[in-house]
Order: sequence, then C-alpha cells, then structure tokens
Amino acid sequence: MNDVELEWRELVTKKEEFLHILRILNHYYEMRGETKSKQFGFRRLFADSDPNTVQIFFAKIGSFEYQVACRLLPSEDTETWIHIDGIAEEREKLRGIGNTEHPVFSLVCLGDLFEISVPTLLSI
Repeated sequence: MNDVELEWRELVTKKEEFLHILRILNHYYEMRGETKSKQFGFRRLFADSDPNTVQIFFAKIGSFEYQVACRLLPSEDTETWIHIDGIAEEREKLRGIGNTEHPVFSLVCLGDLFEISVPTLLSI
C-alpha cells in the first residue's frame, strides 16, 4: 500500500450480516486447512461474537477491494485484512450481460455493507 490516507467508514447497523459473511469465509478457509494463523483464530472468535461487542471498519481501496479492520471489545484486540468482494464483482458482470435475475443479487456483500456504513476517524 502507498502512503495515501484511507477514508474509513464504520458499520454501525447490520453487523450480524458482516459476521455471517465472515463465518462463510472462515468455513471456506477451514475446508482448505488454512487455520493455523493468529489472524484466523481472531477471525473465528470475531465471527462468533455478539454484534454489540465488535467494531467493524472498512476503507475502499479498489473497485471491489476493501481494507477491513475489526476490533473486539472491551479488549480492543484488532486485526486487519484485505477483502475482495467477489459477490459485487459477479453482480457487475451479470448486469453487463443483462442478467439481473441471478441469485447473486439476493446475497448481502461487503459492498452493500460499505454503502450503509458511516464515515469515521480511525487510526490503526
């Protein structure tokens, strides 16, 4: 990443939707055997947390790419990672060929959550 200052947004509603996305991704990584990292342990704990005990932040860094920062409360343990929104990318491809009836349009994706998040000042 370069030295450009990221514009962070916080997800204050629909946190359970983000936690659902994270659980799905965690399941994928578990199936691939990618569970040994400290970050995966954090992500598993985070995904199973009460939505009232987490903070979720996003910064858009590309068309479908986001920097994600998640903080557990009250400990304030924080992890960050890059999320590529494959759902939004697929929607764009399908719209391009005139198919707006595909089931992918009924899924909540990170881009949807980014759109309802609110600007915030975040320093990591």
